[in-house]
Amino acid sequence: MKRFRIQVLLLLGSLLLLVAGGTLGFMAIEHLSPIDALFLTVITLSTVGYGTLIPLNDAGKLFTIGLIVVGVATFSIYLSRLFSMIVERGFLEILEGRRLHHKIDQLADHYVVCGHGRIGSVVASELGQKKVPLVVLESRAEEVEALAGAGVLALQGDAREESLLRQAGVERAKGLIALMPTDADNLYIILTAKEINPSLTIIARANTLGAERRLMAAGAHHVISPHREGGKRIARMILNPNVMECLEMVTGRRNVELQMEEIAIGERSPLAEKSLLESGLLQKHRILVVAVKHGDGTITFNPEGSTRIHAGDALVTLGPARTEALF
Repeated sequence: MKRFRIQVLLLLGSLLLLVAGGTLGFMAIEHLSPIDALFLTVITLSTVGYGTLIPLNDAGKLFTIGLIVVGVATFSIYLSRLFSMIVERGFLEILEGRRLHHKIDQLADHYVVCGHGRIGSVVASELGQKKVPLVVLESRAEEVEALAGAGVLALQGDAREESLLRQAGVERAKGLIALMPTDADNLYIILTAKEINPSLTIIARANTLGAERRLMAAGAHHVISPHREGGKRIARMILNPNVMECLEMVTGRRNVELQMEEIAIGERSPLAEKSLLESGLLQKHRILVVAVKHGDGTITFNPEGSTRIHAGDALVTLGPARTEALF
């Protein structure tokens, strides 16, 4: 895209230089008025002709010949390059588009992020660092181009459109994150996505007070209000600064040696059907289990060593980074 713009600017710049040079040349050689000189330059460069409306002396004739040769050569070169780039760019766009849709068609249990603004960019970055498969839907062409350059699957268009949601593979997705700047847009996206995939887990952004209830009623499982959460965090930093500092260290990568992670227990997990004590998480790996979310949705905080781990559970742990890779 940048190369294409440079070629267009070079072509326009060359045109302006030729017109300006031809006009000044005819004014100096033939002593024509600016209008007559400009008119003669344009009909010469365009090869329209009209015959010699103004008698030219030998110097004027030689200048006209040079202007025609330079003008035709310049435009032939730049126009041929421009045409080849248009054809090449169109072909590459078609090819890249097919590759993109093929990659998306191969996804399953991925996340669809609707909106790549200030919040969406952070969400996409965090998911990307954890190698979570995702597709970003964004209306701004330059943002989609930047995401593609970074290797992120992104589609340009209106996330409210059912066709775009289907292109993103919502029917096969694990979850959808609605981060549009208006609650009405997020509400519409939730309703459309739920119609396509009723089992979809949806997290939505609430932009105004009272929107949480409407978004939850529409089908969102979790609703986050950035303003409310930001205010609460500021208050906690004032009331419990040491607690917040510790949480920041274990959740915000300020301490690369100690992280809070989530370990999903699958059917073949070596931890399945063992107690926490039998698992050796604390003794062997220095991993402290903060909470256990059971398959039925209940949560046990600060579990005892006798607490059994079953397939379908999720462990919230505190320990060395990347602990989920061990299990």
